[in-house]
Amino acid sequence: MTSDIQKYINRNEPFGPIDSREIHDKRIMESLFEQHNRMYKSLHQRPSLILGRRGSGKTSYLQSIYFERNYHYFIELETAPVFVKIIEAIQSMSSDAVFPESIAELWETALFTTVFAELRKHIRNLDQKAVLEGYLSKMGVRDQDTIDTVLWTIADTLSDHAKGKPAGVISEILKRFDKASFEDAKREAVNFLEKSNQRFVILLDSLDEFTLHIDSVARALQGLLKFVGSLNGPDDFIDIRFCLPSELYHSFLHISSNPNKDFRRTLLLQWIAPELIMLGAQRLLIFLQNYEPQYYQTVKHLKSQDHSESLKLFQAIFPSRIRNRAGIREQPIPYILRHTQLLPRHFLILLNSIFAIAEKTGNTFLPLHESDIIHGVHAVEERLTTEILTAYRPIHPKAEAVCKRCIPELPHRFSFGDLERVFRTHGKSASESNEFFDFKRMLIEIGAVGRVIGETEHYIKGLFEYTVPHELVTSTDDDLCIHPLFSGVFSSKPGKPVYPYGSIIDDDDYRDS
Repeated sequence: MTSDIQKYINRNEPFGPIDSREIHDKRIMESLFEQHNRMYKSLHQRPSLILGRRGSGKTSYLQSIYFERNYHYFIELETAPVFVKIIEAIQSMSSDAVFPESIAELWETALFTTVFAELRKHIRNLDQKAVLEGYLSKMGVRDQDTIDTVLWTIADTLSDHAKGKPAGVISEILKRFDKASFEDAKREAVNFLEKSNQRFVILLDSLDEFTLHIDSVARALQGLLKFVGSLNGPDDFIDIRFCLPSELYHSFLHISSNPNKDFRRTLLLQWIAPELIMLGAQRLLIFLQNYEPQYYQTVKHLKSQDHSESLKLFQAIFPSRIRNRAGIREQPIPYILRHTQLLPRHFLILLNSIFAIAEKTGNTFLPLHESDIIHGVHAVEERLTTEILTAYRPIHPKAEAVCKRCIPELPHRFSFGDLERVFRTHGKSASESNEFFDFKRMLIEIGAVGRVIGETEHYIKGLFEYTVPHELVTSTDDDLCIHPLFSGVFSSKPGKPVYPYGSIIDDDDYRDS
């Protein structure tokens, strides 16, 4: 595998690609996937929803199906245009008078048709196979059709029946799908899986890749959430893994007809510093083994599955202290982590950037020089903030303008009154709103502003919303602070560095609170 992995782990990207969809070799995917964390263990509980921010690893956890071996059969639905077409068609034929259960039933019929198309390739019992083929034939699905083709067939059927029809025609559509034949096919599919003690899973990648205006397709998504929430029970043999962007979580929660049921089997992807360090150490060892074999011999005894030994690995290649742009001495790993929002993609981008700077400057490659770390972080700060703002654009389209206008006017630590003043002088015009609460909520929700929870001689400790299981609540008595990523990009004011809670390895696991 050594030569194969060099396509992904190399001197240009020592920590590998940040998008798992670039990795097509399943063996490589498994070798780069960090499996010694709480979230991976939670996959054994068969969550139906994987909820996480952009860069949290949703696609990686979706695709871990290739090597975790909990399922024998699966299909991956990743064609955004056809899925959007299905959503829009369902929305056009539903109305306020249509129950979510009816829309969920339509989703079941549509998605299970792809399951039947895949299973007929594996069923050997002629009677069972005939039932599946009879239903698929009525739906116009042919033997040689790919899953994408099956989806397009379903989408075309839905769109054709939605044209010129009044809303509320779902019952007619279900008749077109031949509900009796569908139930027969579903029964035979489940019987096949049950007798062979095997499971099937539908993989549906994140809606943050789809061009959707949630409000305009709310009823269709409401039914989809109900369908997803009904699966993955103890006795089910057909499961689903559906990724949702947590940036839009509150929007999906709002449209859900029953959040307690729809979101009851949810895996929330939230990382802590030790887990990120282990992820980085795992890839660093692979890089050293392939490109710095002599140096690798001195550190190969360190295990990436242990966070303390992973930290020792980074300490072996980093200087003990660096002097940040404010002239304050810091340890390298906490410095790097405080410039993330505790997302794997952020951490890997920063590490790749630091190593790339070291290569360009011609410094002795190992150990790295402190300037490599400072310049490497600075080089990608804007890229990281842009990605954050892009992820929130569907619900906060004015966030970037607000950051550009308002953050330069604020120190690293400021009062509630300071924020109100900046809102009056700059925030109203930038946000095109007169609502201070909405302005503050936006800055907190994107992770640009947090609540001060402590201060030492050397730094400010801040709590940000991405490390709490709910909305971060602030009062008029609270002091607030700017996240280092946003102050680095949008402000040049000096001051003590802000350390977001969770960016220090000794911080408690915020997921236990």
